[in-house]
Amino acid sequence: MDSFEGVGVMFNSYGFVVVGGIPEPVGGVTTFIYRLARRGSCQVESVFDMYPGENKKDISPVKHIYAPCFSLLFLFRFLFLNKSDVYFNFSGAMGLVLLLLLPKVGRVNWFLTLHNGGIEERIKKSRLLHFLARLGAKKVDRFGYLSTSQERAYASLGVESNRLVRIESFIPVNQSDVDEVDPFLFPEIQSFIKNETPYFVISGYPTKIYQHLEVFDRFERLWDAGVNVKLIGFFYGDDSDDLLTIIKMRFEKSDNAFFYWGVDSEKFLSVLSKASGYLRMNTVDSYGVAVAEAVTLGVPCVATDVCERFPGAYIVSPDDIDGAVGFLLRYIRNGSIVV
Repeated sequence: MDSFEGVGVMFNSYGFVVVGGIPEPVGGVTTFIYRLARRGSCQVESVFDMYPGENKKDISPVKHIYAPCFSLLFLFRFLFLNKSDVYFNFSGAMGLVLLLLLPKVGRVNWFLTLHNGGIEERIKKSRLLHFLARLGAKKVDRFGYLSTSQERAYASLGVESNRLVRIESFIPVNQSDVDEVDPFLFPEIQSFIKNETPYFVISGYPTKIYQHLEVFDRFERLWDAGVNVKLIGFFYGDDSDDLLTIIKMRFEKSDNAFFYWGVDSEKFLSVLSKASGYLRMNTVDSYGVAVAEAVTLGVPCVATDVCERFPGAYIVSPDDIDGAVGFLLRYIRNGSIVV
């Protein structure tokens, strides 16, 4: 069996196709697939992209397939005609329900990774979802799980241990590939770097589990106390908790906070690489790719203990936002201690 560098999932076949997405949209899943295709081009035959769009990353020589509309129907047709093994990458438990509806033709193998950290809780809340997910799981030959919580979730669906493979959903970026901060797109950040003004980064969906507003409140108290630090927020994805308008308003009203939406991973990494620290205060998480990115780039990083994190991050409980911010302030990259 072969494996990719930086990825623990193993496949039985030499060539396979990936179902998921390529940036844009940006996010942990699409970034994972993009790097998987770029680094594993000798094994990845094609990527079927579930998200139509014009501003897609280049994954050549890997074939990039995506439907302009009705992607589920196109995916159904694609799988019906496909003769290669398939590696599905979805976010949550509904991905298993989707698999239940899709055709598995011939002797191909199906592999699956669900990248959301709340799968166990989700399937416990709904008997119907648990039933349908259990049926969908029967069609999968091997699961790549990201945490012990996911391992328990799959076990509760009747998945045998020999069908489970522990993986990391992080493929490191080469530091030589990280661009300089774009002065036209990020003039404020360029100014912070030039004037050695410390700035900290948060990122993710505009949802409650990320605790963006709670982090903002803590920084607001610092600004009121005269502490010269900045907060940079990179956001993307679904506004399922109706928080986007509030988050954007809070950021845009502040002279010390800057809001960015839908920035691609390369531009995000350019800003992150120069940051004084990265915070990920999620109450639910599966891994936190940005945590691994920060550590790999040598940026001080704080993350919550709700899942297994990339080695090198400082770990706190989700309710210890004061401790998280305090830790980063003590390790500002120029060596000074602020508080």
